[in-house]
Amino acid sequence: MKAGWEYRTLGDVCDVIGGGTPSKDNELFYLNGTIPWATVRDMKSDVISETEFKITEAAVKSSSTNVIPKGNVVIATRVGLGKVCLLAHDTAINQDLKGIIPKNTSVLSVGYLFQWFKNSAQIIIDEGTGATVQGVKLPFIKSLIIPIPPTNEQQHIIAILDEAFDGIATAKANSEKKLAALDALKKSLLDQAFTGQL
Repeated sequence: MKAGWEYRTLGDVCDVIGGGTPSKDNELFYLNGTIPWATVRDMKSDVISETEFKITEAAVKSSSTNVIPKGNVVIATRVGLGKVCLLAHDTAINQDLKGIIPKNTSVLSVGYLFQWFKNSAQIIIDEGTGATVQGVKLPFIKSLIIPIPPTNEQQHIIAILDEAFDGIATAKANSEKKLAALDALKKSLLDQAFTGQL
């Protein structure tokens, strides 16, 4: 154990909040809804800023869904195991997702928690069970052990990872541009070869 670091269960340091699906038979739960309602299909990037569906206050009150405050982490625990996102807005979630909210952000920052979940995705995937749909249960999520460095080290880790991942994304984009240019050159050469221009 690194000096100054603690190792705690996720359930000790975070509230784990489940979701649900308002009845699709009650169109008043969806008609003119203003509350984003997230499913695994909305987990397309690191941040969920748009959802396929929006629901009403009545839908939230009449179902097991919960609204997770913006800026927090949601993870997939039933479909799409291993996916993790941050929320751009206060967002209700369905039963395949869990909101993970630090009990004390001066002990555990959301940014650090998000990066830790990205690193722990394979552990969650490996634990999945089910004949047709793989899933993990709430006690397993709560029992995950998370290393908690002092907050200044958490911020340092986040800064290093953000910079590295930005660099990787830039390098990937540049590589894709180069590959596209090479493909265009290859096609041009083939066109010239078979039209007698070479």
